[in-house]
Amino acid sequence: MRTLFIGGTRRGYLALQALIESGADVVGVLSLTQDDHERERFEEPIRVLAQGRGLPVRETKLMRDPGLDGWARELQAETAFAVGVRVLLPGSFYSIFPRGCWAVHDSLLPEYRGFAPLNWAIINDERETGATLFKISERMDGGDVLLRQPIPIGANETAPQLYGKICAATVELVRRGHELLRRGEGTPQPQNLAAGSFTASRTPADGLIDWNQSTRRIFNLVRALTFPYPGAFTFYQNRRLFVLSAEEVTPSPKYVGRIPGRVIHLVPNAGVDVLTGDGVLRLCEVSTDGLTRQCAADVIKSVRVKLGLDLIELNDRLFQLERQMKQTDVPTHE
Repeated sequence: MRTLFIGGTRRGYLALQALIESGADVVGVLSLTQDDHERERFEEPIRVLAQGRGLPVRETKLMRDPGLDGWARELQAETAFAVGVRVLLPGSFYSIFPRGCWAVHDSLLPEYRGFAPLNWAIINDERETGATLFKISERMDGGDVLLRQPIPIGANETAPQLYGKICAATVELVRRGHELLRRGEGTPQPQNLAAGSFTASRTPADGLIDWNQSTRRIFNLVRALTFPYPGAFTFYQNRRLFVLSAEEVTPSPKYVGRIPGRVIHLVPNAGVDVLTGDGVLRLCEVSTDGLTRQCAADVIKSVRVKLGLDLIELNDRLFQLERQMKQTDVPTHE
């Protein structure tokens, strides 16, 4: 069964590798380039893997490259598998393949259709997610389902840890799904879309911590966005501070005078304790650039500081800047 592979990211690379190693008749690779903010890049590994097997490779970002439809037709692929794809494939493209174009989504469809389902599942404190192999259709993540695989989420599990599980599940689904289609077996089932849910797209700016939220909610944001994801962040002395790891403090001391974001305790070699909307979160590792790890207690050294944007201090700085500009503004006369 002649197969075109479409994909990117680590999941895509591992799925392509698995298809090739299983003996699948892969006839070409369409590599989708990743977003600029991503730190793990797999365009080159996918290219090297494909070229090492003598496979034709095309690279694109948004499926707008002219000639892609014609290129796919020339390959005479009967089916296509898409893994690590973040853009909608046009109907003129996915309808080319007589045995369908199939994709893996990192949720148990029809739940969590859309963007960043892995991260949203952790943010929402879900205890289970999964991976689903489905047929691409005109509805986003809404096509018939061939295979599903549930995946448990640990109470303290981070996004990179969960991503490793999803990668393994994806490889298994692609192998099994390809074999079922090759043998003409398996019966895709329609989704109950009315019972499903959607997730919104996320940008790095969405990682801003709201200290008025609950300890659990903030802790979930931290573990859902830690490296290599863009990171949950706050502001310390009006400079961005990324929180790479944290712990819930339980039981937390009772505060009847509560200022969310206020540092209340420095724990040498361990971190700093910060008030939230309902408890205390211990910041363990932080970073000023999202990459370099430091113990929070080595960065934050006072219990008299409040994390987050200080609007009063910003206003004072703006006032001082305006005064300096007026003092240095020398009038000229013609």
